Amino acid sequence: MGHPWETKRSPGSPTVCTPLWDNNTMQLSTRPFAKSRRVRWASGHWPRSHALGVGRSQGRGGANGGIRGRGGMDPGRIQGRGELRNPSRRGSLSVVACQAESDGELNRGPGTAISAAAAAAAALAGADVAGAGEGRHSQPPAGQCPWRVRAVATRTPGPPLRPWDQPLVLRGPRGAAAPPAGPHRGPSSGHLQQELLSAQHADNGASVQEVLSELTNQRTVPNIFVNKVHMGGCDQTFQAHQSGLLQKLLQDDPAYDYDLIVIGGGSGGLACAQEAAILGRKVLVLDFVVPSPQGTSWVKHNWGTMTEAVQNHIGSLNWGYRLSLREKAVAYINSYGEFVEHHKIKATNGKGQETCYTAAKFVIATGERPRYLGIQGDKEYCITSDDLFSLPYCPGTTLVVGASYVALECAGFLAGLGLDVTVMVRSVLLRGFDQEMAERVGSYMEQHGVRFLRKFVPVEVQQLEKGSPGKLKVMAKSTEGPETIEGVYNTVLLAIGRDSCTKKMGLEKIGVKINEKSGKIPVNDVEQTNVPYVYAVGDVLEGKPELTPIAVQAGKLLARRLFGGRLEKCDYVNVPTVVFTPLEYGCCGYSEERAIEVYQKENLEVYHTLFWPLEWTVACRDNNTCYAKIICNKLDNDRVIGFHVLGPNAGEIIQGFAAAMKCGLTKQLLDDTIGIHPTCAEVFTTLQITKASGLDVTQKGC
Repeated sequence: MGHPWETKRSPGSPTVCTPLWDNNTMQLSTRPFAKSRRVRWASGHWPRSHALGVGRSQGRGGANGGIRGRGGMDPGRIQGRGELRNPSRRGSLSVVACQAESDGELNRGPGTAISAAAAAAAALAGADVAGAGEGRHSQPPAGQCPWRVRAVATRTPGPPLRPWDQPLVLRGPRGAAAPPAGPHRGPSSGHLQQELLSAQHADNGASVQEVLSELTNQRTVPNIFVNKVHMGGCDQTFQAHQSGLLQKLLQDDPAYDYDLIVIGGGSGGLACAQEAAILGRKVLVLDFVVPSPQGTSWVKHNWGTMTEAVQNHIGSLNWGYRLSLREKAVAYINSYGEFVEHHKIKATNGKGQETCYTAAKFVIATGERPRYLGIQGDKEYCITSDDLFSLPYCPGTTLVVGASYVALECAGFLAGLGLDVTVMVRSVLLRGFDQEMAERVGSYMEQHGVRFLRKFVPVEVQQLEKGSPGKLKVMAKSTEGPETIEGVYNTVLLAIGRDSCTKKMGLEKIGVKINEKSGKIPVNDVEQTNVPYVYAVGDVLEGKPELTPIAVQAGKLLARRLFGGRLEKCDYVNVPTVVFTPLEYGCCGYSEERAIEVYQKENLEVYHTLFWPLEWTVACRDNNTCYAKIICNKLDNDRVIGFHVLGPNAGEIIQGFAAAMKCGLTKQLLDDTIGIHPTCAEVFTTLQITKASGLDVTQKGC
């Protein structure tokens, strides 16, 4: 049974055991499995493969200058010396002691073993650090037993090595001569130190490996750390060298202005900043709102009662955030952040004044801004959802462009005020949500006065009259043919999606990868970007739900992992969400379409029903409009994998059931639950009709 972290590789390729780290430490722990009769040494500036090898029978192997080894032998033991002369690495590297242990008596002719030891030790010494290396021959010549070699190496004085020639720790295969259990510290090289914990020999090695697997989310090899920063494998480390990050991490006694700089004042960023401050770290938040084309970033309170109340509430929230930051000693600067080099950011305030700050770690939490159409007149005459509550006038007859939850929520809100509202839809409503539920949302809105223009997109916006609100003409074309239409509106509100605010942050200067189309940032499951000291939370993340509670949770957990020694990760599975349209739609888990893609239709059972809320009965409102549906996986004990409800207070209903889904909710558990009568949530305890049955789901009473 192999080591749980071992990977299958070609002969000569290294594998790795888990390292631990300390300040100013770089570690690499490898398990070489060289099976060819030659010495292997990786070429290039950074030793990307530190495989140890077996020399020729004469005790020589070619490796950028040559490895030599010789010595005497007693049964079961070899002693001798080996040497690597490598001009490209600026110094002669000498093996001062070598020994080999065998599974039985060795035949005479120790040159092969000594060269293997020389290769092992020289690879270690070639990194400018004294320590131990090991090699083995798993396919010895006929008549010989398999052997394993342990070598100790030092480096003779020479000119300073290049930045990439830094301490590495190499360990041999399981069964080789083991160092003492626990951390082993070798001599320092200049200002650097190396430390190794051989997890395979330590008493708690398995626990250490499991913890570090959780911490780094890496079960492949090698596993490299530099100054507490997890680099990844050899390729990532080599890329870090090419970008300059490695040299920056290895600089003399790095001293930063802050432990953490959070770029962006969104919910996730603020949560991360406050949690880091609670954990005793020095934190700075850079927050700057780029005005929209309408110029509504900060506004005066001189509007109607409703908008004034909304702005007062928003202002109180912002003041509360600022006060909380101040209480936790988090520095807050209203400036725009842009990276200028590794670990250094330039902050530009509204007056154009620039100040640079450095930090050990950065969190990007800049959020998103509404997207524009890219047609004539859109930025000049249209508003977005960000501008709606800043208008100094009633919007009047309004065209809402888009079919996202933001579009439908804005349309429903305006229609609720008695305004004439039209929604222009390019394709489907609520893309990504359950489409049966989405159509029911749209149908309810149509029944209550909202018009829908389906399969059309605007191509031009013209101003017919100035004023508050004025008049705009919108020309649109069909997405299915040559048909064009025109309409006149007082206000055009764009809600066609949002783009991440990452394009002008200087991320390319430090090598952070982003999605060039959307601006979103891909991260691993610990919110870490491809640059080890840069993290991201919130709406800027690629492939993650764009919800405030998720950003807050992710920000807190990120700070605890970075500075509190915690391991908990943000769970993005089964996140409940609600679309706050006039009739609320709440959901958790899979849509019916997605569930069919993942599990296949024949493996699913869908239970559903219409229902009539009690509060609607007296007012005689819309019998058989509200709808409940659950999707169950028949192959997993009818576990509920999708939960959907359309009705009043859907958000209040979905919250509790979302917790139950986290605990593995099944249809039987719902059936065994006694409902509270008369409530809307009660309907989920009495679901009996399946879609497959085709039976009628209309209700005759509450």
